[in-house]
Amino acid sequence: MEIEFRCAACGSVNQQEDFSNPVTCVSCGKSYGALEDSSNEKSGIQFCVICRCRDLYIQKDFNRKIGCGIAAMGAILAPFTKLISLFVCALIDLLLYLLLPVITICYRCGTIYRGFAKNSAHEGFNLGINDRYRSAER
Repeated sequence: MEIEFRCAACGSVNQQEDFSNPVTCVSCGKSYGALEDSSNEKSGIQFCVICRCRDLYIQKDFNRKIGCGIAAMGAILAPFTKLISLFVCALIDLLLYLLLPVITICYRCGTIYRGFAKNSAHEGFNLGINDRYRSAER
């Protein structure tokens, strides 16, 4: 299990894997509390330990730039391979979708939770919920 978050106090990016101690920023020392308060083993993350937000979404743990690169390569090679490269890229995409683990992400602060149980209350990304948090930042 791992948490990747940006500290609200100093803005530094942190990763924490040891949860015997409270979640803490390594740069400024700000403590966000114990992870056990916001999660449990069976139902996963209930709310964000960093900002206490209850709006979380799930997605596959995959770098989008790599995904776009695979799709672009398939499209570039399509005229030379009689479109076979597009089918190969679709197959690669399907395999990655089936094999990659699910991560949980906070809408408000963007904290990423890896290796936690999937919470059935959390769904995929919702643009309406995301826009509500982004408009509140302005």
